[in-house]
Amino acid sequence: MNAFGFEGIRQQFLKKGYTSGELYGTTWGSGSASTILDTDMKCEYVKQVRSLLLAVQKYTGAKVDVIGYSMGSPISRKAILGGKCVETGEDLGKPLTDVVDTFVGVAGANHGAALCFLQFGETCGKTIGLDCSSKFLADINGQKRKYEGHFVYSISSPEDDVVGYEACGTTASAIPNQDDGFKRSGNHDEVLQSTVQLQYSLIQNHKAA
Repeated sequence: MNAFGFEGIRQQFLKKGYTSGELYGTTWGSGSASTILDTDMKCEYVKQVRSLLLAVQKYTGAKVDVIGYSMGSPISRKAILGGKCVETGEDLGKPLTDVVDTFVGVAGANHGAALCFLQFGETCGKTIGLDCSSKFLADINGQKRKYEGHFVYSISSPEDDVVGYEACGTTASAIPNQDDGFKRSGNHDEVLQSTVQLQYSLIQNHKAA
């Protein structure tokens, strides 16, 4: 949730030739790790991410590439999908599919999270939480075709200790209608940090290195 936690990844992208004017992130929610079990996917967070995407696209004049990490993956997918917010009914607007070139979900809780087996706090709510049958997840996963961008990929791990590997019989990090999914080893944090080369390759060449 805290953008500063991804500074190491940002530095790796800078080393690969990106500039600070090409890399953007946002802290949503409280940004505190201590509230991870009481954080759901509120409309205000979705609007924040959606505003960032539109601002970057307007500033650069080009399509954007989006990398959604952990819970940031389903939130970003809803930001791109648009339509009505699940809990408020507020209309976000039309899909931003044409704004996004490549979308990569890394250890994303796209179908829920293993920790919700124990029903932890607001995080695992059945409306805008990560319960695998929540209304939020049904909304973003119930579309007939991909909408996250021109190219859509996911990265997951069987050893993921936060999202898990399966949720309600489906690979938890998979994205419906994705172009491809990649399985890598490591726990949740390790997958986020150790797959930067793959993340880079996907947004550069639309294929794994």
